[in-house]
Amino acid sequence: MKQYELEFTAQGETEFFSLPGNLQGRIKTKMEFFISSGHPLTFAKKLHGAANLYRFRIGDYRVIVTPKDKNTIVILLILKVGHRREAYE
Repeated sequence: MKQYELEFTAQGETEFFSLPGNLQGRIKTKMEFFISSGHPLTFAKKLHGAANLYRFRIGDYRVIVTPKDKNTIVILLILKVGHRREAYE
């Protein structure tokens, strides 16, 4: 079974840390739950018209990721974190 890890792009990190603390905690807890399941992409939806991009829905917020395979560890690179009305821009 492959292992999964989370990493941020510079933009993803900036957007995540600009959110209120309680919302950061909620998103972090949910993403850790997805990772601990062993198959986090089963909780994500593939974005149409974009190669290899997935989104996780956490309440009104979306976390956009792309998987990067590094042999035995798959890194889910967090590209964007934002409210649903802004996340897909």
